[in-house]
Amino acid sequence: MASLAMQNHETPLDLVSRNLKSERVESRCGALRELGRMGKRMSKRDIEQSVVPMLSDSDAAVQEHALVALSELQGRSLDYAQLVATKLEQSRAKEVKRAALLALGSMGPGAASHAQSVQPFLTHQDLDLVVDACSALGKMRAASCADAVSSKLASSDTDVVFAACMSLAEMDSHIQDVGKLLKHSDARVRSSAVNALKSMTGAESFASEIVPLLSDSDSYVRLGAADYACRLGPKVADLAVPAGKLLSDSNPGVVAAAAAALGGIGESAAAQIPALEQALRNDGEDSSTLPLTVAGVSPKLAALLRKPACAAAAALANMGSAGATSAARLVECLNAKDWEVRVAALHALSRMPAASARYEYHIADMLRDEAPPVAAAACLAVGEIAAATGEANNSTARVVAELMEHPHPTVRARAVQGLGMMGDEAHSHVEMFVALFGDRAWNVQAEALRAVAKCGEIGQMFAPDVCRMTYQGITPAVQVAACEALARMGYRGACFKEEVQALEDDVSEEVRDAAKKALKLFENADKSALADGARPALTEEPIEPDE
Repeated sequence: MASLAMQNHETPLDLVSRNLKSERVESRCGALRELGRMGKRMSKRDIEQSVVPMLSDSDAAVQEHALVALSELQGRSLDYAQLVATKLEQSRAKEVKRAALLALGSMGPGAASHAQSVQPFLTHQDLDLVVDACSALGKMRAASCADAVSSKLASSDTDVVFAACMSLAEMDSHIQDVGKLLKHSDARVRSSAVNALKSMTGAESFASEIVPLLSDSDSYVRLGAADYACRLGPKVADLAVPAGKLLSDSNPGVVAAAAAALGGIGESAAAQIPALEQALRNDGEDSSTLPLTVAGVSPKLAALLRKPACAAAAALANMGSAGATSAARLVECLNAKDWEVRVAALHALSRMPAASARYEYHIADMLRDEAPPVAAAACLAVGEIAAATGEANNSTARVVAELMEHPHPTVRARAVQGLGMMGDEAHSHVEMFVALFGDRAWNVQAEALRAVAKCGEIGQMFAPDVCRMTYQGITPAVQVAACEALARMGYRGACFKEEVQALEDDVSEEVRDAAKKALKLFENADKSALADGARPALTEEPIEPDE
């Protein structure tokens, strides 16, 4: 019976430890995969007793899986860097070497002292190992090896060149060598160069060389160039005029890239607003990446990267008060046949709520759109308008409230979010928000928690229900939202300090962080309460002094 009880109380780590002793290689590898998934839940003792011994296993596949498990621990595995470096130097198995390079790279700059064990692989005959060595040295920020990595930019293998570019970007070194590749004949090399450059110091000096890439024949080069402008923003304002000229190009992919670049530059590109308004009428679409999407090689690109009208709408929203003058043109896009264009227009209008307020009835019509993403975007837009003007239209609020029962979870979540911005209208629906704590979709639960927290003292009446979601939430995102909601409830949220303290040991890092932030806010609430005097509960009657 005692043995049965022990089995019934066996922890996941106990089961994994048992499989590590199996004679079957597959079982040992499977156990190591599970240990890798446990990651931060393992103590140092668990690592040393379960993972480290498997580096000496007689089977190379097991050694490989042990190294991959260490890579999942990232900086926590730094104490074993010497063991990994030794395995890299001594093992003859390619997969073990690759896993060792992965593990060393995952340890970050702390493992840079072992860069000399990695550098010899830059000249290895096996190009897979060369690629992995470049990646590892970059993640280790091994600046002492930058010259050796830079020499790989001349490789005839595009995978090696890509890895070298990304490695130098992480080291923030040899920017001139990377910049020379912007004019390379191979599109993948050009794409690698522009994507590496955008995060390097002094990248803005290459703005003039980025201009031709916005109209490149390869879609991924164009997207890289657009992202370069988005990352650097006003620093590359000189791109605005040449990018504006591309808005009349016959290729919709070029127009979308140019508009996205202008949106990234922001208000400094306001002179291009008339051209962007014209691009709103461009109903084209760049389908050059579609074959890769259909084949499952790459995900479908966002609409603003494929469709000029969507990119132009997003760009106008990024141009502050100057862009807000285009609200009327954006409202015209609400009649577009393409639902993605209607969504882009609504998102843009939601970012200029003061200017959009006069068109609220047109926007509210979209609440009944047949496309769920359009209805969801409309919920957000009317909510932003109500928050900006301080007034909520009663009939609009009723329609939004009805959408909290929509079959599509995104619509329900946006309806809750939008209604939560409507002040008194939100307060009158607080019980509906609380009912949605039990919704089957995590995003609806999270938005319902945030909405209750915005309802002031009325919402604080439901603090116990909010607290319950800190451990009943179906995902870490819901638990985080519950912690944030309690933190916004001040003194009454602080009543649940002990429950939040228990989350400091949660398996999810984001939950632990949210709990710590909430506890810090509780501290401030307690100090404030001591200074102001204890606050009565909402239902508590003031005690009259005895006569």
